[in-house]
Amino acid sequence: MLKRIGIAGVTGLVGTTLLRILESGPQEITDLRLFASSRSTGAKVRFRDRDYEVKEVEPEGFKDLDVAFFCLEAGLAKKLAPKVAKHCPVIDKSSEFRLRDDVPLVVPEVNPDALKGHKNIIANPNCTTIPLVVALNPLHRRFGLERVWLASYQSASGAGRELLDQLHYETEFIALRRPPDTTGSPLPAQLADNVIPQIDALDAHGHSGEELKTIRETARILGLPGLKVTSTCVRVPVTIGHSLAVTGRFSRAVKVGDALRVLKDAPGIVLSPGNELATPADCRDKDAVFVCRVRPGAEPEELSFWVTTDNLRKGAALNAVQIAGLLLPA
Repeated sequence: MLKRIGIAGVTGLVGTTLLRILESGPQEITDLRLFASSRSTGAKVRFRDRDYEVKEVEPEGFKDLDVAFFCLEAGLAKKLAPKVAKHCPVIDKSSEFRLRDDVPLVVPEVNPDALKGHKNIIANPNCTTIPLVVALNPLHRRFGLERVWLASYQSASGAGRELLDQLHYETEFIALRRPPDTTGSPLPAQLADNVIPQIDALDAHGHSGEELKTIRETARILGLPGLKVTSTCVRVPVTIGHSLAVTGRFSRAVKVGDALRVLKDAPGIVLSPGNELATPADCRDKDAVFVCRVRPGAEPEELSFWVTTDNLRKGAALNAVQIAGLLLPA
């Protein structure tokens, strides 16, 4: 059972969300240690009617804990996670360890057995990959997945508090019918009243970093190293909630009715009945992956559908807490 917990990066959006999930959960936490960068050192964070002081991240501070949640950027995770892993298991949300053969990349509804034989570092997948594989996995098990096409519509919070604040700021200008002030924005263009068809740097072939994550992580989590994935990732002016338009091609013909029955019974999925829609606003502060608009593709073997989830919860913090629950069951 989770009783002694450390969180590195607790003042960020994912760290804050993780703390709130633990606060409302059943865990009887007896030792909570909170860490962040030096600029947040000394801050007070409330948890279950008690104030905790945030300390600077330091490996020795994680001694004798049951688990450490890392909500840090990749560079810091690379430096600190192996040192902390000498003291306790580390569940890391950064991209640093996701494709390493000796580090399991886990979505509990999909590949919990990947945790076997872990070496105290477990990677939490990308916030777009997680809902994608939760939706694809039951369909793959029934129909045999061969190819995926996707377009993602990713909220500002997926890039952190700085971009979320920038979106709020720019939206005020739009409400006043004025051009937004983008001075200091982390993006190359305004986000309010706009979409940006690039997330992260482009490689030599024109694929963005985010697109490569969805391509490579999806294949690894599903255990399909030869899976072909075509991905376009787009930043949209939404505060919280990542969505995907997905088409899968399977090894045999897929009837929509059969697919609906599979999705309805799948763990972690809320399937919208009939023609009801699921939007980012519907999924906020909820734990499930929402699926709607299930329909035939261009060929009998293809199926198209819409997926959305709270990227701070199931797309990040909740998935990490679920992994911890597998490591240390009640």
